[in-house]
Amino acid sequence: MDECRTLFSAGAKELTAVVADAQTGGRGRVGRAWFSPPGGAIYLSVLLTPRVRPRRASQLTMLGALCVLDAITPDLAHANAVGIKWPNDVLIDGRKMAGVLVESSLLGDDLEYSVLGIGLNVAVDFAEAPAEVRARACSLSEFAAQPVARDVVLDRLLASIERRYSAFALQPELLLAEYRARLLTIGQDVTVGEIHGRALRVEDDGALVVQTRDGESLVRFGDITGS
Repeated sequence: MDECRTLFSAGAKELTAVVADAQTGGRGRVGRAWFSPPGGAIYLSVLLTPRVRPRRASQLTMLGALCVLDAITPDLAHANAVGIKWPNDVLIDGRKMAGVLVESSLLGDDLEYSVLGIGLNVAVDFAEAPAEVRARACSLSEFAAQPVARDVVLDRLLASIERRYSAFALQPELLLAEYRARLLTIGQDVTVGEIHGRALRVEDDGALVVQTRDGESLVRFGDITGS
C-alpha cells in the first residue's frame, strides 16, 4: 500500500496495481500475529481515485470483499459457509481466508485517492505458523478439488476489481445490496469493544448496527468477537 501512495505521487494512473510475493510490513489488526511466507498468497494493492465523498470510501472495502468472493468461487469444491465477516474479512467455514483494507488520503474536504489492499491465502502452508494463526486462518487450496494456480486467482481478482469498480461509480446501491446479502455477521451475537449484542444490519456507509440491552448502537470500526 505504501508503494501505491508513492506511485500516486509520481503520477500513476487509476487502477495501477502492485503485487507482492510476501509482506514484511503488513498491517494486522489489534496486534495479532502476522504470518506471510512467500509463494502461497496474493498481496495486492490497487490505486483508486473514486469521485465520491470521503464517507463513501468505506464502500471500497465492501467492493474488495466481493471481488475476493468472485475470485475464489470457481475453485471452491467443498465448503459449508463462505461469506464476509463485517467489515472486511472473507471466511470459509469460520476461518479467515482473506482480508481487505482501504486507506485513503484527503485533499481538503475531498477524497484525493484510496488504496485498496487485499491479502488472499491461496496455498499457504500454516504448519509453521503461530498457534493463534493456525486456529483462525485457512487457504483456498484446502477447499479445492485440485491444485489452485495463484496467477489464475490473481487474474480473476483483478478482472473483478475492474468490473465492480466501474459499476460502483454508476450503481453503488447494487454493491450495497450484494455486500449485505453475503454478510455472515447479521443475526449473530457479537462483541465489538465494549458493545455487546445482536448484529442487525449495515448502514450505507458500512457502519454496523448492533441491538444491545440499551437500544441500537452504531459501530463504525472495530474487531468482532463472539459467534
